[in-house]
Amino acid sequence: MASGVFSVLNETVPAPGWGLVGVTAVFAVAVSATSSVLVATGTWTVLNRVNVLGTLFHEGGHALVSILTGGGVFRIEITSAESGGTWHWNPSPFARVLATASGYAMPPLAGLGAAALLHRGLAPAVLFLTVAAMVLILLVTRDAITLVAVVAVGAVAFCALRWAPVWLQNGVAYAEAWLLLTSELGGLAALVANRARGGFRGQDDDASSLAERTGIPSFVWIAAWFTLIGWAVWHAFPMLWP
Repeated sequence: MASGVFSVLNETVPAPGWGLVGVTAVFAVAVSATSSVLVATGTWTVLNRVNVLGTLFHEGGHALVSILTGGGVFRIEITSAESGGTWHWNPSPFARVLATASGYAMPPLAGLGAAALLHRGLAPAVLFLTVAAMVLILLVTRDAITLVAVVAVGAVAFCALRWAPVWLQNGVAYAEAWLLLTSELGGLAALVANRARGGFRGQDDDASSLAERTGIPSFVWIAAWFTLIGWAVWHAFPMLWP
């Protein structure tokens, strides 16, 4: 079993051409753009649903950092493709801050990690780690919507890993990397839009929670997450583009 996992994690495939990389990049940008349209108009499209990948990694980021800092997770719940919640506990106020800040940070960092693997031709490793992440999230899933989202993402990655030709493995893995790098743009746009409409008081989100716990204004946290996304894309682009 261990040798099988090791072989999958180290299996290399030929790099794709610029056409496939370009199509997956445009697809990810389109998903992020429709997320911003959703923020502005409330209109759902099929592409909006794809952003559930970023939402799962966002909530998984809260959960992972809670566990790594000595806390735990009660459950993860996905309420829509763009939103969810993680019920966790933390051993200290500082650990709570880290866990809260990690939500918007996790998708772009995971995308950067995927880009580093793809740069080495390790598309199967990206798919395998995606399946592993979904299995771990499944352990703290308690509702049907989250179950469907986790199983759907895990099934796409597993089927691509197990049965898809190399070009399709690359397509799924590259699309995932681009999506993770850009998926939180819509969520951050929503934070900005909510404050533009209703001010900075009375908001109930990660930025307002961090502002309350640290005294650092929420707009600073939002700007930091935008900066992190830009930094991740800047470093990932040369690794992803052939």
